[in-house]
Amino acid sequence: MSISPKLQKGAIVNFDIFNPVASVVAFQYNPEKVTRTLQTQAAGEDADRSEALRLKGAPVENISMDVEIDATDQLEAAKEPATSLGIHPQL
Repeated sequence: MSISPKLQKGAIVNFDIFNPVASVVAFQYNPEKVTRTLQTQAAGEDADRSEALRLKGAPVENISMDVEIDATDQLEAAKEPATSLGIHPQL
């Protein structure tokens, strides 16, 4: 019997339009840090300053997070594959 709480507060989900099955890595606690940045894609870098800003596409979006992942719950219950592979299958 596990004494660990049965909570799932966050996940990393990968959606791929060519593969209908989503890849999910669930974690019990919220990430320590989440950062989202947007960067414009300007059409020309040598454009005249008097011209309006022209974009060549949608902004580039980057999402990063700091997450601590371990296999403590699985090791406590001696579950495979955590006992032999650790957290590698989830990554």
